[in-house]
Amino acid sequence: MMTCVGFRWLAYLILIINLFQLPSANSLIYENLNRENDEMYWIDSSVPTRSTTANISENCLQHTQEYLVALRSRQSWAVKMYESSGRLVEHLLYIAGSENVHIESGLFDDCISVRSDPIAFHGQYCTVFFGLKPVTNDQSVDDHETTSSDDYWTSQENVYDSAKPAVGFCLPSSCTAKDLRSAISQRVGYRVTKGANFSITVLASENNCYTQEKINSTTFDTFTRIVLSVFCLLAFIVLSATVHDAWTENEVSNDSPKSFALQLLRCFSAQRNCRSLLSTSEDAKSSLSCLHGIRVLSSFWLVLLHFCGMGTVARQIYNRPMALKSVFRWEAQFIAHATFVVDTFFLISGLLVAFGQMRYLDQNNGFFNIKRFYIRRYLRLTPAYAFVLMFIITVLPHLGTGPDWNFVQRFSQSVRGNWHSHLLYINNYVFPTRFTSPDYGFGEAWYVACDMQMFWLSPLFIYPIWRWQKAGIIWTTISLLTLFGISLNAFISYDLPATIQLSRKSELVKLDAFANKHYLDTFARMPPYIIGILLGWLLHKTKNKKIHINKCLVTGCWILAILFGLLVIYAMFPYVDENAVPVINPFVRFSYGVLHHSVWVIAVGWVVFACTHGYGGFIDLFLSWKVFLPFSRLSYGVYLTNLSFILSYGANTRKPLYVSDMYVVTTFLGILLSAIAISSFLFIFVDMPFQNLDKLLFSENSKAPKTKQT
Repeated sequence: MMTCVGFRWLAYLILIINLFQLPSANSLIYENLNRENDEMYWIDSSVPTRSTTANISENCLQHTQEYLVALRSRQSWAVKMYESSGRLVEHLLYIAGSENVHIESGLFDDCISVRSDPIAFHGQYCTVFFGLKPVTNDQSVDDHETTSSDDYWTSQENVYDSAKPAVGFCLPSSCTAKDLRSAISQRVGYRVTKGANFSITVLASENNCYTQEKINSTTFDTFTRIVLSVFCLLAFIVLSATVHDAWTENEVSNDSPKSFALQLLRCFSAQRNCRSLLSTSEDAKSSLSCLHGIRVLSSFWLVLLHFCGMGTVARQIYNRPMALKSVFRWEAQFIAHATFVVDTFFLISGLLVAFGQMRYLDQNNGFFNIKRFYIRRYLRLTPAYAFVLMFIITVLPHLGTGPDWNFVQRFSQSVRGNWHSHLLYINNYVFPTRFTSPDYGFGEAWYVACDMQMFWLSPLFIYPIWRWQKAGIIWTTISLLTLFGISLNAFISYDLPATIQLSRKSELVKLDAFANKHYLDTFARMPPYIIGILLGWLLHKTKNKKIHINKCLVTGCWILAILFGLLVIYAMFPYVDENAVPVINPFVRFSYGVLHHSVWVIAVGWVVFACTHGYGGFIDLFLSWKVFLPFSRLSYGVYLTNLSFILSYGANTRKPLYVSDMYVVTTFLGILLSAIAISSFLFIFVDMPFQNLDKLLFSENSKAPKTKQT
């Protein structure tokens, strides 16, 4: 009896347990709703145009619904489209106190390759950026236009905006940027709190939307056809000259061509120009051998500066906070504050102009040939410069694709509208937009303009120094001090930062004023050039002479030069962290901003002087190494092409990159080798042929009178 009762209670217990394990109807409904809500959330985060409440065109909404129906049925093209889209996670756009930036890049190439016969649209890749706009208390909380309008952003757009949070969406090609902006603005929160009230602004532009048809649509206007025809003509001439030179190499003496036409043709021979590039011999009359090493090392340093500087701006860095922290490392200061490296080129330019022109004045009894001086300089610099300009305008926009290729297209259009001022060498004063705008275009060309303008003014110093030595030196020194005063006045009047420091956000807002009033201004950058003129005069006066300097004095000068160089590199290191030092002492800021360019070139100038007169030791042996000669000839081309190549490389990048020291080193070496290869082509096919023409048409035999003339 007890056994039966025990079994009965055991059966009841099992039944009760089973009843608890069986799901109820309500629990099944709740679970299905949760699953459906999760599914709709993830679909909505990747397909914002599915919203029926946003202001979206009927065509876009209809095609989006067709896309979603195909996605639910797991059609391959719809799945590919969904996988190619980034996810919008609103709460990750801006996190208070965090430097991390939410980036969902999606799959660019997979998206634009979406094709399917049953559907009337194709895949379209669009990048949407997010910013913060301050909101006052009197603005309506429900004002959707404050979040959907991009007027606020476009009026203040700069190159750093590409580092803001961004999501790449893959949508039907019938959806416009306005549709996408409206859909996302309806989805994101109207307010975020970050010490104050802000609204999330959404920037979705047609320039940042790509389809396969848009990428493949290549149209050439009349200007482009003319430029391409000139390129083809130049290529034909070079090919003809090279074939003729190789064919007649054993028949015609290289030193004595039979006719002027043959000499003219041989100027374009790639075989001859390649030999000139690789030659390790130099003109003994103008040999300052250490300059070759200085020029090459400065060029490499400049490429590294451009690569690292643009890397912190472009949108391809995944670990941006970690990359920016490298600015705080002491070993990174030679990159973080290396904008003064350009002053080395100003020093060399002023030195060579003064050294060569004073020798010319000696040979021609003081006769100053104005026509020869200015025309030959223009013809020397312009062919390669014009070729790069025209290449950027016509060819470069069609050489690549990518989520940020719009940036390349924009600065190409900027150069197209401003190429006249470039060829007149006034582009540092006449430019279409702000320095920090993505539309600025060919940013490195400011140096070429400044150098040419300084060259125009150089006779005001060179001739007085040659003609009336003491008075000329006094006049040049007074001019140098006056330029210091002009720069100091600009720093004080406009409260300019000492230099460009990406780690100090309060100074980045002054970057446009810093560029216009100091960095791009010829008179503010002229002191290193004038110091170069004085050094050129000193080397001219002491050429072929043995200069005896006390060993202690030589040692002291070397120590002082090293200290000057380290001071320029590390003087701003204590002020890198804005949180630790919110305000820089005005005396430090103004004195460094005005003087650091000149202090640097004084240190480099001592290296040149010491190496020229036998006090350089192993440094002279290294800088005068003949291996530097071919690379020295390429330095002008490297300068003209490296930044455009770096920008194109960044714009072509599909996914964010994890930046490390190894990545920086390997990628920099690849970019440097690419820049050298590009500049080699430029030298052989453009630069050297016109140098040969210059030597052929403007012989060194001067027609100057034998007596002194002013």
